[in-house]
Amino acid sequence: MASPALAQTDPLGAMGLWKIDLAASRFNEALTGPAPVSAEVDVTKDDGKSLAWTLIEEDESGLAAIQFANAPLDGTPTKAVVNTQIVMISVRRDGQSGVTAVTHNKTGRKQSMRVWLVDANTLKVEQDVDGQPGPPDQSLTFKRVR
Repeated sequence: MASPALAQTDPLGAMGLWKIDLAASRFNEALTGPAPVSAEVDVTKDDGKSLAWTLIEEDESGLAAIQFANAPLDGTPTKAVVNTQIVMISVRRDGQSGVTAVTHNKTGRKQSMRVWLVDANTLKVEQDVDGQPGPPDQSLTFKRVR
């Protein structure tokens, strides 16, 4: 087992392609709109210092959401793309196998996501979209494809 100091600089183990498990996910359609029919996250960088990923969600009419980011894991705000907007995202390491990401757009809307590896092939995302205290607004489960 790695020491706590080393664990914070080791990769998370999230590199690869992940597809959403719709049956294991819980959506809040009143807050975020219709649930996607498919979604995938491609983590292309996981070196313990930063993460880079692309998220693509599709709904019945086509593209529902897209996100690109390459963010340091020390909480430093950095630019990311969500749909057609440039937003600021801060990602901070949250233990050995997780991160907390906070996204801010120009209108002041703030969304936080806690993302962690449940096991080597299961990635969990808990989203807080409305900023209100309580349980997560959405809970998404992704399974490793490769």
